[in-house]
Amino acid sequence: MDEFWKLGGFPAVGDADPVPASVFTNLPEHGRTLALLHDVSRELTAILDREELLRRIANRVKALVDFDVFSVMLWNEVSQHLECVFALKYEDSIPLPMRIPLDQGLTGSAARERRIVRVADVREDPRYVLCQHGVEVRSELVVPLLLQDRLIGVLDLESTKTGAFAAEHEPLLQTLGSYIAVALENARLFEQTRENERRLQQDLDTAREIQLRLLPTGAREVPGLDLGTGYAPARELGGDFYDFLPSGEGRLALALGDVSGKGTAAALFASLAIGVLREHAVEHPCPPAEMLAHLNRRLHSGRLQSRFIAMALAVYDAHSRILTLANAGSPRPLLIRDGVTEVVRVEGIPLGLFPEAQYEEVSLLLRPGDIVILASDGIHEAENTEKEQFGVERLAAAVFDLARDTSAATIAGQILRVTDEHSAGECEFQDDRTILVLRITDEPVAGDDWSKIPVIY
Repeated sequence: MDEFWKLGGFPAVGDADPVPASVFTNLPEHGRTLALLHDVSRELTAILDREELLRRIANRVKALVDFDVFSVMLWNEVSQHLECVFALKYEDSIPLPMRIPLDQGLTGSAARERRIVRVADVREDPRYVLCQHGVEVRSELVVPLLLQDRLIGVLDLESTKTGAFAAEHEPLLQTLGSYIAVALENARLFEQTRENERRLQQDLDTAREIQLRLLPTGAREVPGLDLGTGYAPARELGGDFYDFLPSGEGRLALALGDVSGKGTAAALFASLAIGVLREHAVEHPCPPAEMLAHLNRRLHSGRLQSRFIAMALAVYDAHSRILTLANAGSPRPLLIRDGVTEVVRVEGIPLGLFPEAQYEEVSLLLRPGDIVILASDGIHEAENTEKEQFGVERLAAAVFDLARDTSAATIAGQILRVTDEHSAGECEFQDDRTILVLRITDEPVAGDDWSKIPVIY
C-alpha cells in the first residue's frame, strides 16, 4: 500500500499526450520491415557460398531501397585496402576491380569513421571518387559492415537520381549491415576451412604417394623365390609397412611391420623404422633375431612411449632354401604345404616397449610348392557384420581355392579381395591390411650360381 503514492506521477486518464497518428499509420510498414529483417537474418546466415550470398544480399536490399549500382567491398587487412568483390549494374553483374584505401572516397570515409555516409549529390562532395562502371552517379549511400566494431567491409549503393536515399533508410540498412557482416564472416571462415581442408588433402595425397614409393614391389636375383605383396591402408596414410633388403649373396631379408595406431603419426613412425632397418641391414647384416633386438633399442631410444611396432622379420637363403623367421608381436606366419596349413610358432614382444628385448628364431627348410604368408593383424582381425574375424582358416581357404602354380602376387590380391568380401557391409576397415607372400618354385639355376646380391625394385 505504501507504493500507491508513486501513481500520482502519472497523468490522469484522458490527460496524457495522444499517440501520434503516424505511429498507427506506419505500423503495417514497420511490421513488414521487421518481418523482412527476420527473414534476411535467417536466410543470409544459412548461405556459406560467398557469390551466392552477395547476390542474395543485393536482391534483399533492392526490396528495401532502390539503387542503380550495388557493390560490396571487403577489407583486406594485409594490403590495407577495401577491395570490390561483387558489383551489380542495373541488376547485371559487372567486373569492378577497385581497391580503395581508407583515406579516399566515400567508401573509405564510411569505413574509416565506422558510420553510414549518405550524400544527396556527389557532385558537391569532394570525397567522391568517380568509378569506372559507366553510370552517371548522382547520390550515394555507404554502409560500413562491422562485426563487434571490426571492419568487414562496406555496402555501397549508388543512384542516378539526386537525393535517392533518405534518412529513414539509414537505421534499416545499419541493422541489415550487421546481419550482412555476420554472414560474410561466416562465408569467409567456411571458405578458409574448405581451403585448409583442400591443402591438407593435397599434403596427405603427397605423403601417401611418398609412403607408397618407400614400399618395394619385388626382388630379382633370388632364384626359386616368387614374391607377392598386398597393401591396403585404412586411411590415407597407413601404419603398416613392409620391406625387402639384400642380406648377403643369395640372401634376402623381408620385413612386415605394423605401428600402433593409425594415420599420420603412425606413418611417420613407420618411415623411421624403415630408415633404421635399411641402415642396419646394409651396414651390419645379421640374423633376424639380432636385427629385431637392435631395432628395439633404436626405437625405444626415440622416447616415443605411446608408439610401438609389431614386426615379423625373415631372411631367405636361396641356396639352401632355408627361411629363418623372428617375430616381435606380429601375427604368426603361415606355412602352406601340400594342402595343409601350419602356424609357425615364433613369438616375441613388440618393438619399442622396453630398452632391451631378446627374440627367438625358427628356421624352415622350404621346398618347391611351399607358400609362406606374413599378414598384419588387419587381415586376421577383419570383421564382418556379425563381428566374426577373418582368421587363419579363411585365409588358408583363400589360398586353397587357387591353382598350385598361381603367382604370389595373385595370391596376395586374392587375400585382399576375400577380406573385402568378408567385411562387405562394414562402413570401413578399422585397420591397415598388409600381406607378404613367398612362393617357392622349382626354378633351375644355371651352374648353381648363388653369388648374386638380390636387387630390390
